[in-house]
Amino acid sequence: MLKWWHYSRTILATYVKSFDGQTDMAVDQAILQHYGWRSFFLDATADPAVAAWFAGQAYKTEPCGELIEDCWEDPAFVRRLRASYTPADGHGCIYAISRKALRAGNINAVDLVEIATEQGRHRCSAQSAFMVGPLAGNLPDDCVIAIIRAPNVVFAAYADEARLTTDRLFPGPAVDPVMASLLSIPWTKIEIEIEIDDPIDIDFFQRGLPLPEYEVQTLRRLPPSAALYRRFWLADSVKPGMRFGDTTFYLTHEILFHGTSAGSMSFPLLTALVREKRSIAVEIDGLIRHPYGRQGSAYGKGIYLEAQQDGAILLTELEVEHPGARPAGFGINRGTYFSVGADGCWSRVDHPEECKCGNALHHAHHLVVAEHFEHVLADTDPFLVRDRVFHLKGVNPVSDPQTLQWMELDDGDFGMLGS
Repeated sequence: MLKWWHYSRTILATYVKSFDGQTDMAVDQAILQHYGWRSFFLDATADPAVAAWFAGQAYKTEPCGELIEDCWEDPAFVRRLRASYTPADGHGCIYAISRKALRAGNINAVDLVEIATEQGRHRCSAQSAFMVGPLAGNLPDDCVIAIIRAPNVVFAAYADEARLTTDRLFPGPAVDPVMASLLSIPWTKIEIEIEIDDPIDIDFFQRGLPLPEYEVQTLRRLPPSAALYRRFWLADSVKPGMRFGDTTFYLTHEILFHGTSAGSMSFPLLTALVREKRSIAVEIDGLIRHPYGRQGSAYGKGIYLEAQQDGAILLTELEVEHPGARPAGFGINRGTYFSVGADGCWSRVDHPEECKCGNALHHAHHLVVAEHFEHVLADTDPFLVRDRVFHLKGVNPVSDPQTLQWMELDDGDFGMLGS
């Protein structure tokens, strides 16, 4: 849920007019439910033809797989979830819901058509969507003012008059920027343990977020911007004398990067750690795709903190180049700087090297990750892997053998993006 929510905020803040990424989770849930995420909302529509189309169709999903190549022509097997609607054979119904009764019961009816994207056309707009809720149980009976029952073919015929089709109601990624961003989230390797005499030397991958796809086209070969993530640790590529050679790495779960926090600016344990180690990298087991800024094959891999000579602390993001299935270099971006007061609280300070991208949500989230890590330090002691490398409980500190091989191709000189 937290991973869905993280991506929903950044995607909507990028493409939706007047969306600042600070709204409550309910609005995000209402939108994401249309892309396959389960929530406590009820789907509704302001268009009777849309309601009739759904009443005349049967929904089904099925897994599908395909042998493809990445941009390096390395083979991989990808698994997706194909979704489809077919004419139903039986009877259906439409519920007419009273907005007045909803208001009387303090139940929200969110008009998702008002949430317009700067470009393209998202699924909610195509379906004239409303979201009713959130609901703790069933919709109260007094909110339903009519139930229209009929054979499915009758509803389908009414929808046909409006020329509604799956393509119109579920715009593909070429039209829907929200769907395109969700599909750009890195694929992740499926860990399969099968004991066979002749093992298959091809890895299996699935979507980073599971979502049903209505436009399942043959992939064949993925572009460099499509990442196939195998577990790897940047800490394994750093050697003494290199940039970040003196940095202490903490290997963590991907979930550390997602979610929200209380907004505390007090990080006593983290402050002491940064001042002791001088620079630390909190590296996650995963890749973060940002829908804004520099894209292509660039992904987030955690956060980086560095003590400055004037006592300030730099907070920024680890960034890795990862075209296809291979990591190709990493570094840090410009970040924000903080002073630490006598009470231990951090305060933002101006700095000539600070980032001037203007994306407040991006940098604010680094503080969320820092607060998550502060809680980790308070709850547990990281385990030592080797000099300057620690891992949290439950984290596998070993890089995938195939990825480790690629990282060592340059005889340990893993290229840096620079700061």
